[in-house]
Amino acid sequence: MNATDVGSMRGRVEVLRAQIDSMQVELLERTRSLADLQEKIARATATVHSSDGSVEVVVDASGATVGVTLSASAYGKHSPAALGNLILATATSAAEDMRRQVAEMSSPFTEAARIDLPDLVPGVLGLREILAPRPASVPAGGDENWDRTVLRSSGNV
Repeated sequence: MNATDVGSMRGRVEVLRAQIDSMQVELLERTRSLADLQEKIARATATVHSSDGSVEVVVDASGATVGVTLSASAYGKHSPAALGNLILATATSAAEDMRRQVAEMSSPFTEAARIDLPDLVPGVLGLREILAPRPASVPAGGDENWDRTVLRSSGNV
């Protein structure tokens, strides 16, 4: 190997080192941004009011209900069953709003990468599945009549 070859190799090594340094800086910046996003999501809540204003539901980032407030007139406006259904509907709306907010907050990461963990490790849950809109809850049995009243008589149980 002559001096020209050695000089050329050193030049290529320096270019590679500069690229690696740049990638490390970018990785650190993305890691900090992701940590900030995780903190922001952890503190996020969604508050939704029923259309008549008698119910307020607050959910956290996971969609779990963390607060329910009923107006003073809620009991006079609704039967107990109707009020229960209104609370559930308002909680569902709040959870949907929270999922939308999380998707919006996460979009810079999900759109920039265009790659998700399942693309690299098959069978692993990824951001696409976590952030995808979910259908309304149905009991595990998959019974489409789960919310209907069931009348039973003796001998027909």
